Amino acid sequence: MILELLLLPSNLVCDHLGLTDQHERGMMRMFVNMCLFSSVCVVVFYVLWKMFA
Repeated sequence: MILELLLLPSNLVCDHLGLTDQHERGMMRMFVNMCLFSSVCVVVFYVLWKMFA
């Protein structure tokens, strides 16, 4: 259940692009998840930095 929610944005991108090969979907999922969760981590880090600095 939690894994499905974490992979939902990347699966939607893969479906929108029409990717069917699992290797291609895996690479795209990795890219989308890296971009998404990296940006979330940067925002969280910035907010925490402002709160405690």
